[in-house]
Amino acid sequence: MDEPNITFHPSEGTENISMHRNISTQERVWEILTPLWVIMIISFLGFCENGIVLWCLCFQIKRNPFTAYITHLSIADISLLLCTFILSIEYIAGFGFAYGFYYYVTTTLSIVFLLGYNTGLYLLTAISIERCLSIVYPIWYRCHRSQHQSAIVCAILWTLSFFMTVAEYLTCKHDSTKEQFDDGNHCQALLIFTWILTFMIFIPLMILSSLILVIRIHRNSLRPHSSKLYIIIVTTVIVFLIFAMPMRLLYLLNYHHWSSLLSQQNHVTIVLSTVNSSINPLVYFFVGSSKKKRFKESLKVVLSRALTDGLRPRSQEVSMSLDIAETIF
Repeated sequence: MDEPNITFHPSEGTENISMHRNISTQERVWEILTPLWVIMIISFLGFCENGIVLWCLCFQIKRNPFTAYITHLSIADISLLLCTFILSIEYIAGFGFAYGFYYYVTTTLSIVFLLGYNTGLYLLTAISIERCLSIVYPIWYRCHRSQHQSAIVCAILWTLSFFMTVAEYLTCKHDSTKEQFDDGNHCQALLIFTWILTFMIFIPLMILSSLILVIRIHRNSLRPHSSKLYIIIVTTVIVFLIFAMPMRLLYLLNYHHWSSLLSQQNHVTIVLSTVNSSINPLVYFFVGSSKKKRFKESLKVVLSRALTDGLRPRSQEVSMSLDIAETIF
């Protein structure tokens, strides 16, 4: 009886193992690159949207106190989106970040990203508070508001954001290189101060002011046109709390393991942050546009209706307030 002719090919097993490893490696690469591509696309689109809005605010629409805040908010969003766009390209291209020129580029972009993020938070709070004061104390607000108040407030908030960003990045970046964590180090103290500033001062003020605006919107439900400005503010605040807050919250709770800005564990929160910065122009457009003429009106008309709704020139506001005061007293 003939013995079966069996031939062993050791190379086949090696090739199968190698192929399996290659497939696993490719899947792993796509798991990392896919969120980066999403971040890059959203950042590019949001950058273009905010750029168009910024151009209209600077050259097409008559300025008022509210558009001054929106202009600075657009600049903050553009800064954030530009940094995420460049960083995502660098990560996809596989540049080295540990040493040399790219390390300094990445560090600078990360600082500017955090600067834009913090400034957006501060500006949204200022916008909510100012519109809230104009509702709760209309006469006092119109009579005592400085003509250059928006510019002064924006300058103060940009300065605060700059110092907080630089201090946070330099202090905690230095401490993160230590092998052991000292409970009394400067980074923990700074993060506690950041936590208080963010979640005990700015966020509560933003939410309280927005709730007052929501009540105003509800009372003006029969006059929807006069509530467009308040709808924009409340919607922008809600979007910020949903999409932008997770990154700040996770960073403060888990900063020991926070490596680089676009590292894999941060992809979800960075995607949410880019969505937050990209969606504001869409809010302005859909709230400001007329339902019957949507996509038919010029962007200038839509933004003018959305961002100047309910606002009067300062001279008219003061004279109206004085007339009301004379009537009362």
